Amino acid sequence: MAYISGKDGSITYDGVKLAKVANWTLSSQVEALEVTSLADTARDYTPGLKSATGSCAVWYYDDAPVSLLEKVIRTDTPTDADKLTMQLGYGTNSITFECLITGAELSMVVGEVLQAQVSFQVCGDMTGVDL
Repeated sequence: MAYISGKDGSITYDGVKLAKVANWTLSSQVEALEVTSLADTARDYTPGLKSATGSCAVWYYDDAPVSLLEKVIRTDTPTDADKLTMQLGYGTNSITFECLITGAELSMVVGEVLQAQVSFQVCGDMTGVDL
């Protein structure tokens, strides 16, 4: 049986594939809206709005994702034009969505390659899901 490991992960944003991905995560939620009536003997729920957030860590080599980091590490004001299309891949599968970069953190440790941690908020529905 084949398996998928961390070495199979990839991140593509606005058509640019990041070369050195350390890891990525995606967390998706659906709100539970209560619809219990007074006559009910147990609480009942219906699905509400969905949302998703995530993060990734990339190694900062010469081909560093500078344009990705510049979405939040900047001197000017962010706009709607800063939304980007991101694709998280694993093996031959992927999840595609529009997102807004909400945070970036650079981590420098003696003896290690500089690493960038990036967090994002998904905007709207997923545009492609191949689980």
